[in-house]
Amino acid sequence: MLVLYDEGGHKVVLYSGLAPRGLVQANQLIIVDGDEALIADPGGRTVFNKLFSELNRHIPATKIRYIFYSHQDPDVAGAAASWRLAALQAKVLISEIWVRFIPHMFTSSVADDFYLPVPDEGMEVELGSSKLRLVPTHFLHSPGAFSLYDPVSKVLFSGDVGASIMPEDAGYETVDTPEAFEEHKQYMEWFHTRIMASQKACRRWAALVRELGAETIVPQHGAALRGRDTVDAFLEWLEKLECGVDKLY
Repeated sequence: MLVLYDEGGHKVVLYSGLAPRGLVQANQLIIVDGDEALIADPGGRTVFNKLFSELNRHIPATKIRYIFYSHQDPDVAGAAASWRLAALQAKVLISEIWVRFIPHMFTSSVADDFYLPVPDEGMEVELGSSKLRLVPTHFLHSPGAFSLYDPVSKVLFSGDVGASIMPEDAGYETVDTPEAFEEHKQYMEWFHTRIMASQKACRRWAALVRELGAETIVPQHGAALRGRDTVDAFLEWLEKLECGVDKLY
C-alpha cells in the first residue's frame, strides 16, 4: 500500500502486487472523498479478497459509489461479478462500447442502471465534494479506454499507458526524477511498442494530459511516475515513440 495523497478528507491509495506470483501484476487505486469512494481497475478474481479486505481499512464497501474500468481486459474487470455483490449501490464507469461485453462476466442478467456508460469524449463525475475527470485514452491500447484524473491530488490513473514490466526484485514502487525515468524506461519500451496502437494516439493523449497538469501518473502495471518533471519526461518520450501500426512495413 502506498498513500499518494491524504488531506482534508480526500485520500488516494495505491495497491500493487496483490496477484499470486507468476500472474500479471496490476495496480489498483482507491480514491476516497468524505464518505464516498471509487475503485479504479479492481482486477480479477485472484485479487478480489485481498483488495476487499484492504478497502475496509479506509471506508466500508457500502460507501463505494463508483467502480472505474479503464478498459475491458480481465486483469481490469475480471472480478466484476464479485464487486457487484460486494458494492450493490456502486455504478460501473466504462466506455460505452464495452457496456454490452461486461455482462458476459455474470451468470445472470444485470440491470442497466448498474452502468454509467462513458461517451467517447469523456465526462466528469462527482465523488463527495470533488469532481473526477474521465480522459479519452482510445487505442492505448483498447479502442475504448479512459484515464481517470483527480484534480485534488493531481493524480492521473492512466490504465495501460505508462505501464512497465519490471523484474520482481526491482526494489522500487515510484519513479521520482527525470534521471530515474531514463533508467526506468527500459521496462516500458517493449510493452508500449508492441501494445499501443500508434504514435498519433500517443501524441493525442499526451496533449490532453499536459492540459490537466498531472503531477503523478499511476499506470495499471509497474511503478508510478511522481513529480511534474518526471511526468514531462515520460510524455516527451511517449510522443516520440513509434509503436503499433507505425512498426508495420
